[in-house]
Parts: sequence; structure tokens; C-alpha cells
Amino acid sequence: MKKAAFLTLAALTLGLSTVGCIGDKNTFCLFNGVLKWNKTASDEIWINELIFLGLCIIPVYPICLFADTIVFNSIDFWTGDNPMAKLAGTDGNGNAYAITPNGDGTATFTYGDQVCLLTPTAQGVTLSQDGVTLGTYTQNGSLVTFTAADGTTRTILR
Repeated sequence: MKKAAFLTLAALTLGLSTVGCIGDKNTFCLFNGVLKWNKTASDEIWINELIFLGLCIIPVYPICLFADTIVFNSIDFWTGDNPMAKLAGTDGNGNAYAITPNGDGTATFTYGDQVCLLTPTAQGVTLSQDGVTLGTYTQNGSLVTFTAADGTTRTILR
């Protein structure tokens, strides 16, 4: 019994000690993702309000807030990467993005108010905007290289 109590106390202490560690990209992505969905669930504000109240009663909002605060904030602090930022459709700084397949092998990439076209080529994936090629992404193993139209390159480890 003493051992179980000690392990429980140790786990709580460790969990609560990481709450004060504020990660760089902690934008409460899970909580804000649910809130964003709730605001756009219906065109009627009364239906959105009923959904909001239901999510508070069930308790979806408190669970998401707890997970963002305790789990994802701690992961963000210790690793520098918030796993929910990718799932919530944000870049970690709160900037929304989306990649939508067009059905013809291409995809539309939306970042804030920027809209670009992603087209697969023999070299990789070409990024263009309004018919102007911005550059090409290529991947070699875990290295991803972006070659801009002017020839400059930037390589990142994926």
C-alpha cells in the first residue's frame, strides 16, 4: 500500500512540476481546435451555443484544456515540438494551414491568406502561385530540400 501511494505521489509531483514549463509553441492547439470547430459547426449561433454547452457538460473542453496544459505543453517544453500543432492545422505559432487534394494529382496549399498549388514532378513537388513557380521540394531519405526559383536552397532534416 505504501509503495502504491508513493508511486502515485511521485507521478503527481512529476506531472505538476512540468506545468510551469511553458513551451515555445504552446498555443493550446487541442482546446482551440475544438473551439474553432464549435464556432463553425453550424450557421445558427443557437445551435453552436447548444453544442458548446454540451461539450462543457460532457466535459470535452475541460479534458482538452487539461491535456494541452499538462501533456502537450510538457512535450513542447522538453522536445521543442507540440504534436497537436500539426493535427490542429496550425504551424505551432497559431497560423492556420490546409492541404486539399484537387482530384487531378495536384493539391492546394493554403497558409493564412496565401493559396499555392502543389504539383508532383519527376524531381519532387513544385510549389506555384498564380502560375508562377516558387520552387521545388525534393526529399533524399530524411533530408528535405527546397530549391527556390532563383536557385537558392534550404535543407531541413525531417
